[in-house]
Parts: sequence; C-alpha cells; structure tokens
Amino acid sequence: MTRFKDLIKKPWTWTILPALLFALPFSLSGGWLQWLSLSLILYLISLIFTYKKAIWLALFVLSLLPSFTTVLISQLHSEKAFSSLEQVVFFFIFFLSLGLSYFLARRRKIIPPIALKEFPLGKICLGFGALFLTSLFVNLLAQALGLQTSTENQEALDKLAQIIPLGIFATQTIFAGFFEELTYRVGPFEILFEKNKILAFLTASLLFAAVHSPTDLYSWLLYGSMSLVLTSFYFKYRNFYLNMAIHMLWNFLGISTAFLIN
Repeated sequence: MTRFKDLIKKPWTWTILPALLFALPFSLSGGWLQWLSLSLILYLISLIFTYKKAIWLALFVLSLLPSFTTVLISQLHSEKAFSSLEQVVFFFIFFLSLGLSYFLARRRKIIPPIALKEFPLGKICLGFGALFLTSLFVNLLAQALGLQTSTENQEALDKLAQIIPLGIFATQTIFAGFFEELTYRVGPFEILFEKNKILAFLTASLLFAAVHSPTDLYSWLLYGSMSLVLTSFYFKYRNFYLNMAIHMLWNFLGISTAFLIN
C-alpha cells in the first residue's frame, strides 16, 4: 500500500489521466489510435513542464523547422521548381536548425563531440540489417493478415516529393535521422528520464512511432517495430552517432528506391 501511495505521487504517474481525458474530445472522429497518439503527445508536453525540461522542447521545435518551412513554401504555389530565394530560405533555416540543435546538445553534454570512432561500421551494418529484416517481416505479416501495406505518412511524403525540389526533399528526409534520433531517442534517455531508463525506453519507442502519424494497425506495426529496433540500439550502446548513421542510411535507401521506381 505504501509503495502504491508513493507511486501515485510521482508526476509521471498522475499526469497520465489528464492527458487521456484532454485528448478524448479532439479525437472522437479519429478512433482510439488517434486518441492514444494525441494522449501521448499531451502527456509528454505535461512532463516537460513538470520536470522543467525546456531544453527538450527547444530540440523538438528545431527538429520541425525544416519540414515546416517546406510545407509553408509549398502552400504558396503548386510548381515543383522553387525559386532561388525560397531554396536559400530553406537551406538557411535547415543549417540554422542543424547547428543550433548540435550546439544545444553539446552544451548540455548529452552527446559527445563528433568523431570517427563514434561510427562503428559493423554496428551500423547490424542496425541497418535489423531495420531491413523488421520491415520485411512486418510487410509479410501485413500481407498474411490482409492489411493495406501503405501509410498516410508515406503518402503525404510522396505528395510532398512531387512539389518540392529533389535536393530539398532528399536533404530533409535523410537528415531527419539526425533530428529524430536527437529529439526522440537521446532526449528521453538523457533529458526527460535520465534516471529512469525503462520509462525512457518506453517513451522513446512510443513517441517516435506516434510522430509518424500512424492511423491503422499496419502503420503502428511498421513504425512501432522500427522504433523498437532503433531504441534498443541506443539503449544498448548509448551512441547517438551510431543511431543517426543507421537512421540516415535507412532513409537514404528509401529515397533511392523511390527514385528508381519512379
């Protein structure tokens, strides 16, 4: 009984219920998956303010700036060829976000300085192979269950690729590996829950899947399983650059495959 009382006094425990309740009115038409996704996001935001982890919020905002910029510019016209000024604006914001994110992470000492030893080739290949096998297994399982093997997130990316220049799309997609691993993998482990690795593992796994807007069982299986692989690698090796390299290589494969098919 004493342990239960101590548990409910923890901020990460009593903030769960308000998040679930506040998310409910905004997800009535989207089903329980949308409700869980929105609840998770609200829960993490409440934890940021509860534990005074504003540094993570800064990394989160910076990670969204490049994609927000391309979406905003693409709304201005339907032509694929961005003007020279628009491309300059994108790359300025991209490098600003990249530089500030790295600066904040190094200043907080949540990642080490970049060095060649931080990129072990064997482990990178192992992680990439694990992602490939996981993705293959999920697709085979989805076909066996008769599930649609496509996601709304991927369809949105395909539409965006038809509007924005290839160079900008490739830069944004590949370097998502940097921003997402720093925000959704390093953040939970080294900022939000540095004293509770199990909670950090669960948060990192669920948050990465949730931000990719899963809307059905297949998308949850796909992004959830990939997130488990990447989170497991960080949990075991605690190497941001290793995770970043695996993630960026995977995204590069996705772009290359899509380009060859089209």
